[in-house]
Amino acid sequence: MEYIHHIQALIKEQKALGAVEEERGSRYGHIPQIAPEAYNIYTFAPLTDEQLALLERVLNREVPKQYRTFLTHVSNGMHIFSRCLNLYGLQGVLDRRGDFQGPFDLSIPNVYERPSNADGNCFFFGSYSYDGSLLYIKDDVSTVYYCARRDATPIKEWPSFSDMLIEEIQRLKSLHNADGILKSTRRSTLPIPEGD
Repeated sequence: MEYIHHIQALIKEQKALGAVEEERGSRYGHIPQIAPEAYNIYTFAPLTDEQLALLERVLNREVPKQYRTFLTHVSNGMHIFSRCLNLYGLQGVLDRRGDFQGPFDLSIPNVYERPSNADGNCFFFGSYSYDGSLLYIKDDVSTVYYCARRDATPIKEWPSFSDMLIEEIQRLKSLHNADGILKSTRRSTLPIPEGD
């Protein structure tokens, strides 16, 4: 899980801009230039075995091992760089009374808004805010695929979840200045060149 070191380094860097650390989830990299309560990085308490079992019942399938490890040992989903990249998790109960924002729910891309040409082996776990394009893993391989929001045809791939996350953290970090503000266009936050 080499990606953990990259997440930790990113959090340490963003913490210098401000942080709110709570038991349910934490926010790092305060960016009031965007909104008074905006942060660059959101992490959430890892899932317990009971929560993972609930998630798998909701999804009616097992979570692939490399993503299960992330959910249970690192974070129950994550928002990276003001939600440029979102890793989904078990949303649980929404709390509109407080300021807690949970992860985007894995049931959305896997049950309710699943691309129609996705086969049963596709497990969707992330998206890009710019256009809703998706990331997924197939059950029988470690490769991570990037695709359009409603079409599971791969546009880009990485050898593993770890490779994808390390590359995307580094790439998105390079697109933001020291204050955590995007230096380029929102379109540039996608993992493919603008002409593709």
